[in-house]
Amino acid sequence: MGINQKEYRNPGTGAIEYARTFVEGMEMEDSLSVIISLMKDELHDTEDKRIKRCGYCGYPYRDHTRPNNSKTCSKECKVASDTLKRRMKQADKALLNPKKKTKREEYYLDWLEYPFWLDEYEMLKQSWKHEPSYGLDKVEQIAAAKQRTELLGGRRKKKYFEAKDDRGERMHKVRVKFSQTDRKPSELKTYRMDPKEMAEYLDRKYGRNHLNSARRKALEHRKFRRSR
Repeated sequence: MGINQKEYRNPGTGAIEYARTFVEGMEMEDSLSVIISLMKDELHDTEDKRIKRCGYCGYPYRDHTRPNNSKTCSKECKVASDTLKRRMKQADKALLNPKKKTKREEYYLDWLEYPFWLDEYEMLKQSWKHEPSYGLDKVEQIAAAKQRTELLGGRRKKKYFEAKDDRGERMHKVRVKFSQTDRKPSELKTYRMDPKEMAEYLDRKYGRNHLNSARRKALEHRKFRRSR
C-alpha cells in the first residue's frame, strides 16, 4: 500500500445510511459510478461541516450528533477503533518493555516436532519440576486413591442414597440420608399423619408466626400469578 493511499475497511452503519441516500433505487451498474464519486467527495457540499470521514472505516458519513463532534460513523466503528488503539498501545508497551524469558522458555524448544533442550544443565535443573519421580510406596498410594475415587463415584462423597422397595426397584422422590459412618442402609420406615397431627408437628418445628408468614406469601404469590 502506498504512502498516500488510505486503508478502507467494511463500512459502518452510518456510512451505509449516508451512501443509501445517493444510490437508493438504482441498479448495481449505475450505482458503482456514484459510489466512486462519493468516495472522491464530489457529491456533497464541501462546506457542509457535518459530512465527515469515519476515523475507523474511512467512508464518508453525516454526523447527526448535536455538538457535531463524532469521530466515527457508528457505535460499532467506535468500539473497533478503541480496541485497535488499545491493542496498538499494548504492542508498543510490549516492544519497549519486553517480558523477560524464563530459563525454560529460553533453553527448551517446545514448538518443534521433536522438542529438545539447548543446555544439559538447564534440562536437569528444570525438568524435575514437571516430571517428579516417586517411590513405590507413593505410587501405590496414588493408585489406591484413584481406585477409591472410582468406587465412590467421585471425590465428593454422596450424602443421600436412593431408597428401593422389596423388589429392588428404585422408589421415586424418596432419598435417605445416613448420619452413620458405615453408610449401610437399613429398613425404611414411613410415618402417616392426619391433618391435625401434621399441623401440630409443623407448629412445633417452625413456629406459628413463621408458618402464617409463609402461608401469606404463598397466597400473595398465587394471586399475583393469576392476575398476570
